[in-house]
Amino acid sequence: MKYLTLLLIISFNTIISQTTTNIVSHNINEVTIYLNNAEITRTGNVDIPEGKSDILFKGISSRILDQGLKLEMSNNVRIYTIEIEPDNDSLSRNKEYQKITNTIRTLKESFSLNEIKLQTLKKEIQYLEANMKIGGANRVTYAQIDQGAQYFSKKINLLQQKIHDEKIKKELLELKIEKEESLQEKLIHTLKKTNASIRVTIISSIATNSKINLRYLVSNALWKPIYSIRANEGQSSITIQYQAQLYNDTGNDWTNKPITLAILDSSADINKPEMKIWTLEGDEYEYSNTRRYNNKKSKNQKEEKEQEYNTLQVDNLSTRFKINDLHNIPSDATPHLIDVIEYNKDVTYYTLSIPKVKNGAFKVASIRDWDNLGLLDGMANLYYNDSYQGTSKIKTQQINHTLDIALGKDNTFNISRKKVSSLSRRNLIGFNIKEVITYEILVKNNKNTKSSLQIKDQIPISTSKNVEATPLELSSGILDPINGQVVWDISLKPNEVKKLILKVSIKYPKSKRGLINFSRKNIKSPRFF
Repeated sequence: MKYLTLLLIISFNTIISQTTTNIVSHNINEVTIYLNNAEITRTGNVDIPEGKSDILFKGISSRILDQGLKLEMSNNVRIYTIEIEPDNDSLSRNKEYQKITNTIRTLKESFSLNEIKLQTLKKEIQYLEANMKIGGANRVTYAQIDQGAQYFSKKINLLQQKIHDEKIKKELLELKIEKEESLQEKLIHTLKKTNASIRVTIISSIATNSKINLRYLVSNALWKPIYSIRANEGQSSITIQYQAQLYNDTGNDWTNKPITLAILDSSADINKPEMKIWTLEGDEYEYSNTRRYNNKKSKNQKEEKEQEYNTLQVDNLSTRFKINDLHNIPSDATPHLIDVIEYNKDVTYYTLSIPKVKNGAFKVASIRDWDNLGLLDGMANLYYNDSYQGTSKIKTQQINHTLDIALGKDNTFNISRKKVSSLSRRNLIGFNIKEVITYEILVKNNKNTKSSLQIKDQIPISTSKNVEATPLELSSGILDPINGQVVWDISLKPNEVKKLILKVSIKYPKSKRGLINFSRKNIKSPRFF
């Protein structure tokens, strides 16, 4: 009796000491999207017993990252441990999945019965065909033959009609099964994206109800900037419509949730920040070593395509855009375009031509004080005088203090550049070759009004002491000795033609024949014959 009492006490204490698990009721409250991931904020509440217990968040995206997980709980609840674990029962609990599975099972049972009916009908026909002989060795009349033929014809025709009807039913069943299996496969794919759980072990001195704020990072979510630039001739301001393409493949839809766009997430890594030496050459890249909680895949699991990344150069890491309107961003792995903000900035226009690189002249908008706009490198749709001009790339990593945006071709000027052979020569001087190269640039103003433009060209820059490049004539152009760029700011009267001469002497050793590269362009042309 004492042994039995002791056993009951031990069993009772074991039951009491087991940790209870409470499922948290939670919803997505807001989303912060970064250039390479997103932070999801969930809120909820849960009843907590006295002592030690577990709470479980289900339906979490399997794209969740190890780092960046944060949890806040009210009423002095102490957080003991937090673990991310797979939810292997998500399919069995899903009502829609169970409904589809039951439908497929019922359809397949009907399909099997249909097969049985078809086989039975075919055997009936075989039986009739095997017994079509009338009378055996006895003589039969024509009337009996005709009567037998009518009977067999009527019977076989009826059976063939039934077979036809059953085949139609079979085809319809096959289509229904195919449709339901396709829905099931899509649902499985979706549920696999949300088959993660977060288990939290907590301790509370009293039984209470606690409000919960959960934040975590997920991959397969990002945003990319895109712009619409609108300018009109004669106006002193330009409109920059800042837009964003949002991408969500996390498994969780963002239905009418507050969205914030940010550059980089500083909360993902809690280690002490350190500065690297600031060098003036090369690029610095930000690399994230975060990984998904379940990186190992089973043999039966399909391998996902390796994530590709774009490299963006960013100045202001703290830039954030809080979107005022609520948006519905489903988890469909499709870019969704939203408006971010609209700027109206003072602008000046000038016409630029670099005939060495591209024929013609281009209208350029120059914007000052753009550093605080939070612009990133990206494509822009250009509209000038309410006419669509095409697309251009916004490059924010510019040396000057203005943001220059090309608005398309300016047909005000005709510009040509050619090498003048009569003013170019090559001489052998000892062990060196001295080559004089002359280019002629012709500019014509097609307008009936006075017009100005800027023309750029260049002379070569020597990186070797054995090679010398000396400008001989620049037609009053301004030379930058560091990069070899020559700039002319010219103004032309109506229909005026101006000639610019660029003449340079290059001295180099005979051993470096072919040193001068005239940048001939390769143009692909379709072959028809």
